[in-house]
Amino acid sequence: MLGRLLRPSRGPWTARTSLRSLHSNTSPSASVIRLQALKPIDDADALQVTWTDGFTAKFHRAWLRDNCSCPACKHPTTLQRQVLTAAIPVHPTGPAQLHDDNQSMSVQWDAPVEGTDCVHSIYSAAWLRDHAYSDPSVHGSYNKHYRQQHLPALSLWGKELDFPTTTFASVMDEQGSGFRDAMHQLKQFGVLLIRGTPSSMDETERFARRIGFVLETIYGGMWTTRPTNPDQSYNDTASTNLALGPHTDCTYLYEPPGLQIFNCVLQANTDGEGSSRFVDGFHVVEWLRAHAPETYLFFVETPLHQYCIDDDVSLHTMKPLIQLDARGNVEAVRFNDYDRAPLTHLSFDQVGAFYKHHKVLWQAIHEGEVVYKMSVGDMIVVDNQRVFHGRHAFQGERALIGCYIGRSEYDSRLRMLDLL
Repeated sequence: MLGRLLRPSRGPWTARTSLRSLHSNTSPSASVIRLQALKPIDDADALQVTWTDGFTAKFHRAWLRDNCSCPACKHPTTLQRQVLTAAIPVHPTGPAQLHDDNQSMSVQWDAPVEGTDCVHSIYSAAWLRDHAYSDPSVHGSYNKHYRQQHLPALSLWGKELDFPTTTFASVMDEQGSGFRDAMHQLKQFGVLLIRGTPSSMDETERFARRIGFVLETIYGGMWTTRPTNPDQSYNDTASTNLALGPHTDCTYLYEPPGLQIFNCVLQANTDGEGSSRFVDGFHVVEWLRAHAPETYLFFVETPLHQYCIDDDVSLHTMKPLIQLDARGNVEAVRFNDYDRAPLTHLSFDQVGAFYKHHKVLWQAIHEGEVVYKMSVGDMIVVDNQRVFHGRHAFQGERALIGCYIGRSEYDSRLRMLDLL
């Protein structure tokens, strides 16, 4: 369903190419790499595979059986596994051999397993090399087929940020590379300024849907900070004219939105009033890791209670401020003092530690803050799981329209554009 509804990529990389490399054991590049030898490892129920360049890897027979990509084992349309993994013997048996001029190997299984009548699996030399999980250099790095954002590939920033900027016409041009270029900038920096945007909710939504689905939250789908009817109103400090310190949105959701879109349709006249504030949360985390390791560990290990209570709504989470991935790199931050509950879930000593470490955190946030006053026609897209946003107080009228997009939809679009 997702692949049919999201707009297809206009870039050189397509889902068809990606899915083939991920799900097919007969890689298009198989002709450029060859196997030299196979050796059974009986005590591990595995095969040792050697390539002509001397590279060696080991594969469990159960893993090979589980990852057969023939049409009987992996559905040719959905690319979903058909074989029942639980039915695969712990010690599957059957002879293996090289063939196709050593460009692939095959296994003739002694018996089929539930879910498929397949007894013959083929694996290309290139596909096996690409999935050589026994090699530390492969196992210890980011699997390229996982294709998630990871810290080493991102551009961290502080006050020196030169806002990545494009135009609405460019990102909406389906024939050019403007949209892909803009998404690359957004991925790198976590924030993107789009000039010349129409002051229209419909046009804002049209842009959002180039990335993915508009995320429905307690605020609805599309929203405005200056509602004209009761259906558009909501109980949140964002709808006031008060200052807002740097924060991320919806920290009380199990999965906060991936992106937030702000389209400025009315701006306060007084200089400086209503200016937007942005901080690279990943930069803050890395500064803490290097210069304040105790504070870093506190916010990695300590869950904080975030909540939102309104008419017919009671949302709560208990998550740490800094979320790490399996490799120890920061993959998300959730920070919002406005929505933080009293710290009654913490011990006496932990509460004292919280306020000590919060001072250090706030200093790092303040020192990395970028201030920008949006003009009518400016639309800013923010990675809500990376970049803190806020605003200065203002008098008079100021209005933004916008929406959220889910993290999964955003990452999907990046993959479809070959940016992950």
